[in-house]
Amino acid sequence: MNKNLDKAYHNFIEGIGHLSSTLGFSKVMGQLYALLYLSEKPLSLDDMVKRLVISKGSASINIRELEEKGAVKRVWMKGSRRNFYEAESNLTKIVRNRITLSARWRMDEIRDIIQKSEELIQHAKGNSNNSEEKRKIKFYNQRLKEMKKLYKRANNLLGKFLLFTKMTGY
Repeated sequence: MNKNLDKAYHNFIEGIGHLSSTLGFSKVMGQLYALLYLSEKPLSLDDMVKRLVISKGSASINIRELEEKGAVKRVWMKGSRRNFYEAESNLTKIVRNRITLSARWRMDEIRDIIQKSEELIQHAKGNSNNSEEKRKIKFYNQRLKEMKKLYKRANNLLGKFLLFTKMTGY
């Protein structure tokens, strides 16, 4: 192999591994994805372990997580009972899926916080004895009402964004 080509190969794998770690994922996860992305044919877990010089356990855990994120897929190879993997080469799809999952998770979290806060305020309302507490309850309810409006607008916007990306392929 050409020395510069070999350097480019290793630079890409190491660079994506480093980038992955700065984004909150493991370095190994990034390296596995980069290795598969540059591979012209599917690789087995053993192939990846040898090329990256990592433990099979680490490779297995990280490849499973990459599968769950839709960044790699398991493929069947005729004549072999081992699992083989290839990278999803549509980077736009990976980014869109990641943004979608993250946004949905956060929207669900905001909804749950609002609902729980409303429940607690209702309990407080039933136990409120003085005007100061009643004033605070009214104030909190008003703030939650505003937050709920923002949540609904953001959720609607997210739905439109997802529909747009689905229709356009972006």
